[in-house]
Amino acid sequence: MPRYLVKEMFGPTLQGEGAHAGRPCVFLRFAACNLACTWCDTDFAAEGAVKLDAADIVARLLELDVHQARMVVVTGGEPTLQWDAPLAEALRAAGFRTHMESNGTHAPAAPVDWLTVSPKPQFHTGSLALVGQPVSELKVVVDDTVDEATLAGYEARYPSEHYFAQPCMTAAYPASLARTIALVQARPRWRLSLQLHKILEIP
Repeated sequence: MPRYLVKEMFGPTLQGEGAHAGRPCVFLRFAACNLACTWCDTDFAAEGAVKLDAADIVARLLELDVHQARMVVVTGGEPTLQWDAPLAEALRAAGFRTHMESNGTHAPAAPVDWLTVSPKPQFHTGSLALVGQPVSELKVVVDDTVDEATLAGYEARYPSEHYFAQPCMTAAYPASLARTIALVQARPRWRLSLQLHKILEIP
């Protein structure tokens, strides 16, 4: 039986970003990532992570999902490094709708209900596996490498009905927010995504 390196599971909480911001959910965060983004705000280190099988994960998520929202956000790190059919099937059998947040370097090895891709090509030199494939939403974190041409390129490479630009949460956040707002105003297919959970100071 496969075992997965899990950094944390928590909830109940709210999805903080993108098209489903404000929806009640629980989180499954895998350890490990194949990128090292300089402004990453997530602890996905293997230290402190535990190995669990699908039954362990489902049981814990059911305990956390006290309001029975049955929406789990699967993230990391990079979740596609561990996501597989046994876990996908176990979550679906328990009634969960699975929302995955990926950097797009690998295609999920099993189905998900909602796929958010947040590409960060400035931090890797490899190919992006999901280019040209429809994704549920595309979310671009805006740092000083992102401009109008960048967003136009993403529109061409990623078919989606939902495009989000999100300011980078660093010490330069005010400048990043202003830059993001200007980009969204210039490219009306895009919407502003704010990290609602940080604004509300919830997990």
